[in-house]
Amino acid sequence: MLTLGTIELGEKPAVVIAIQRPVSPADLAMECPHAIVELRLDGLADTSPAAHVAFAEQYEGFNRLATIRHQDEGGAWRGNEEQRLASYRAVLPVVDAVDVEVLVGSITNAVVAAAHDSGKIVIGSFHDFDETPSAKRLEEVFAAGRAAGVDIVKVAARCNTAEDGRRLAAFTLAHCDDNIIVVGMGPYGMASRIFFPALGSLLTYTFLGEPTAPGQLNCHDTLKYLNGFYPQGVARP
Repeated sequence: MLTLGTIELGEKPAVVIAIQRPVSPADLAMECPHAIVELRLDGLADTSPAAHVAFAEQYEGFNRLATIRHQDEGGAWRGNEEQRLASYRAVLPVVDAVDVEVLVGSITNAVVAAAHDSGKIVIGSFHDFDETPSAKRLEEVFAAGRAAGVDIVKVAARCNTAEDGRRLAAFTLAHCDDNIIVVGMGPYGMASRIFFPALGSLLTYTFLGEPTAPGQLNCHDTLKYLNGFYPQGVARP
């Protein structure tokens, strides 16, 4: 079983709260206790490694996931790949995991190697903000993630129809024992954020402040529904 920081993944729904602007650690602890904090470093105005480390250090005591999302997959990063890799390497000592894209950019293998050398886990992600890929394409993404050596493959895709949601659900069930995260975006994907953990998705994402993806539920509603539908509650440190 994988562990992200002090949270075991798989037995209970694990919640990630994404932040891309400064949020009070006290507010985080009060509003979304036990959540993994995803530090969306690509959203910071200062793109230097030092600024990224300083931002991450503000959330000492939380389980931290660092993401520097490439612009080709909906992120705000506009620098070059050498700078992005430098920031990933700089923050590894102060976070518990990193998220890097599987199919875009040129630094995936280097990030995986650096993270594993530091004893940290890697989420290899794929995002499609327009549509849900075909079943064949989803399998290609999964295979690419495994080939890159990531620990968890994440697929986030916009669901434009109920059938899109069912396709993502089928993909999740097919890989329920393979360490995956699957998220449906948009109105037809919203239910995935509550129910896909029951199918095998390791993490579900929420926000405090402003959403980082379409269809995200805020942390209050996310916890309300998860605690309502899952008698075991959410994963805790």
